[in-house]
Amino acid sequence: MNRASTILGLLLGSIIILLSMVDYSTFQIISAFFNLQGILVVLGGTLAAVLINYPLNQLGCAYHGFRKTLVADQQDMLIIINKLAELSHMAHKQGLLSLEKVIPQIKDDFLRYAVTQLMVHHEETMLEQALEVQQLQTQQRHFNCQEMFQNMASYAPAFGMIGTVMGLIIMMTSQMSADPLAMESDDMLAGLLTGMGLALVTTFYGVLLANLIFVPIAGKLKTLSEQEMVTQALIHEAIMAIKRSHSPILVREMMMSYLTKQRQQKLASAKNMKRV
Repeated sequence: MNRASTILGLLLGSIIILLSMVDYSTFQIISAFFNLQGILVVLGGTLAAVLINYPLNQLGCAYHGFRKTLVADQQDMLIIINKLAELSHMAHKQGLLSLEKVIPQIKDDFLRYAVTQLMVHHEETMLEQALEVQQLQTQQRHFNCQEMFQNMASYAPAFGMIGTVMGLIIMMTSQMSADPLAMESDDMLAGLLTGMGLALVTTFYGVLLANLIFVPIAGKLKTLSEQEMVTQALIHEAIMAIKRSHSPILVREMMMSYLTKQRQQKLASAKNMKRV
């Protein structure tokens, strides 16, 4: 659902903006909205500011963050619960060492890491510390990517204003350098209005990129991060319960508390229907 909402939002926003650019007397897109110099100032300036602000090894966040909002989707928590319940049942009947053979089959990265650490660490405190460190690293990585897009959202309008000021300076100096006696007043006014339009289009680019791309992506990454951290907290607690040899029934009931009340009610209704 996360992926679908992102794609739908981008399509809807793009369609609305494009329709707003149309001259309905001729049903053509107004060419003044397209200016290569303005795009270069906004995108190039934003990229330059990001390069100054972040080390090179963190620049991949811009690509991976954008790709994640379009491709990644929230994994159904019930699938994780069922997998952990299966692991708990296996460990309870066959021992913890029996889990080693299923590690390559686990798709979720953190769950695979947690089961691996369960095999490695004999002491509960060491296992819990390893899981907490991994969660903190994941949270910090997510925060860095969110911060990058938030900063890009502030850079883009600023460079849009810089482009506007540059355009106004160029426009005014070109008009001042021209011979006012050789130019008619109508031509001078038309030149000023045209130059003003070209100058303002850079602000348009900056505001558009900030509010349609960068800010929404930062918000979506925050939402995905929060969902992932809840899933990791569930895995953490379940792995510790398996380590303490808790009953598989108790482990499953504990994990079910992570589901929303609406989801719990649906599952309960489904079980009652099966019994009937």
